[in-house]
Amino acid sequence: MNPIKENIIKDLGLESLSEEEREVRLSQVGLLIYQNVLMRIMETMSDENIDEFEKLLDKNAGPSEVFTFLKNKVEDFEKIVSAESEKFRIHTNTIMDKIGV
Repeated sequence: MNPIKENIIKDLGLESLSEEEREVRLSQVGLLIYQNVLMRIMETMSDENIDEFEKLLDKNAGPSEVFTFLKNKVEDFEKIVSAESEKFRIHTNTIMDKIGV
């Protein structure tokens, strides 16, 4: 399991869930983080790379193909993913603290 996924599981207290439930939650969290990453990197990508990315999405590329494209085209892509994951974790913990969970 990759370190980002392990940190999310730990930080959100998902260790006690069944594997199936954990994967559902991780998928939901992953989608939110992915959307934040996309918003952030779209601001830095060239028009040419954006066009290429949109073509990739139009042909229904799989997650690994999309990830490989972004990793190759976006400088510091993995750092951006880590930073957005950390922002999500902090935001989630802040909310959990406020509601007393």
